[in-house]
Amino acid sequence: MTLSTLVTLTACGVRPTPVLTGAEAPTVSSHELTVYLVKAERDGLVRRTRPYTGNVETVTAIDLLVAGLTDEEKKLGLHTEVPTTTSRIYAVSNVVLLPQDMGPLSMWAQFQLYCTAIASRAKVEGVQVADVDCP
Repeated sequence: MTLSTLVTLTACGVRPTPVLTGAEAPTVSSHELTVYLVKAERDGLVRRTRPYTGNVETVTAIDLLVAGLTDEEKKLGLHTEVPTTTSRIYAVSNVVLLPQDMGPLSMWAQFQLYCTAIASRAKVEGVQVADVDCP
């Protein structure tokens, strides 16, 4: 503080105080997560990244996939065969547990879940996929 500011503040009854420390400053994490969608031609998968702000957990990318397509993805003609659900998806030791109300999964839904999980370094319980090349 300058001397004139200090004199002015002292004259109006404001006394100098020590520096007060507070808690950690709030932080917001911004990430790009990978999901896999079915190509418009329905002959393969395409890798898409979606922005996400917040804490990322093992199931976060799967949650984004289950939420459905974004407007941009719809405009591109992409598809998803992963059924939506209102049930919670859990992860235990990097293994994603799907709720029973998702029902039997089509081949493309299994591929989408498998590739999205692999991109998140996880596995999906009950999805057995062999010889899948995630783009």
